[in-house]
Amino acid sequence: MKLRFLLINVIHPDVEVEQRQPCLGLGYLVSALRKRFGREFFEFRVIDRDIKKEVKKFRPDIVLMSSVTQNFNVAVNYASLLKQEHIPVIIGGIHISMMPSSLGSCFDVGVIGEGEQTITELIELFLQKKKFLTQDLIAIEGILFREGDSIHFTKPRLPIEDLDLIDLPARDLLKIDRHTYMFTSRGCPYKCEFCASTRFWPKARFFSAEYVVKEITDLVRNYNVKLVSFYDDLFIAHQERLKSIVYLVRKNKKLK
Repeated sequence: MKLRFLLINVIHPDVEVEQRQPCLGLGYLVSALRKRFGREFFEFRVIDRDIKKEVKKFRPDIVLMSSVTQNFNVAVNYASLLKQEHIPVIIGGIHISMMPSSLGSCFDVGVIGEGEQTITELIELFLQKKKFLTQDLIAIEGILFREGDSIHFTKPRLPIEDLDLIDLPARDLLKIDRHTYMFTSRGCPYKCEFCASTRFWPKARFFSAEYVVKEITDLVRNYNVKLVSFYDDLFIAHQERLKSIVYLVRKNKKLK
């Protein structure tokens, strides 16, 4: 029997602009789990609306949410609903990394920063124990969790050095339009006080030019994408890589 894994991109239901693009962060997490456990073991579903209906229909064994600050109250409402059904909830995304003190008792675990390695270890633990216990969680880096009125932080997790080791996000579970977006880096080389990027991504790292063109090619061939936007903090930060990307795109006959 497959483990049913529900991933929720927490958006505000009344804000139309939030519904235009899928959450690639969740797609990366699905790919990480598929890489570790294979495709046969889990049944994944990614949603951003009709939560009550989908929970009743899908009956998930575990839920992962991603939320920004302006929608965190919506995430709390969803998690409270899931708590009534005794479904474990993991919360990730930029809000919980920036404001960890907001982790409520409705969440079982919060993931700080980059999630691919962390979520894999959490699910390995869940498969063994079917629950999250304090004595087990303390060994997992990059998370926080509640015990009574206290919030416990584990050792910070180091960022992934070689981004090319990360699989392409699982866009087969996402709604991909002909104009879509991608990331070619994580983080920013600058340290602006007003920007949350350097707290979420401790340092700037870059996918190689070859990886970037591989992803563009995948979008064009498998999703019929005609226009790609780059959602990096600073796409032009690595000038030599940028030149290589341009060269490889021009050279790639599949993109003409």
